[in-house]
Amino acid sequence: MANLTNCLDTACIYVGTYHKYNNGSLYGKWLNLSDYSDYDELLEAMHNLHNDEDDPELMFQDYEHCELFEKLGLISECYLSKEIFEIMDQISSSGYDLEVFEAYVDCVGKMDFQSVYGDVI
Repeated sequence: MANLTNCLDTACIYVGTYHKYNNGSLYGKWLNLSDYSDYDELLEAMHNLHNDEDDPELMFQDYEHCELFEKLGLISECYLSKEIFEIMDQISSSGYDLEVFEAYVDCVGKMDFQSVYGDVI
């Protein structure tokens, strides 16, 4: 079984910008979520990576993570939830394996995480 620690250790996103992409460049970088303590620190790293643009419109061109993140709508090409680190912490401290949360979402459908967490715990 995969636990959240392993999921967090391997969760990463390739961060580019729409401006660069629209001008034919795939320039960006893989960022591991486990390298950052919270969303704000990750956001700062993403903006520092693209500091050659005044107001970079971030684009997540590729990502590797557990299915739960996508099922809950925490990540997409143009969106990364501000709650992703909080949710990872809650699952990690719950004492349940990640598969418990994934199975619940599979059974009941997409919900917000707080509803899932409250029902599982």
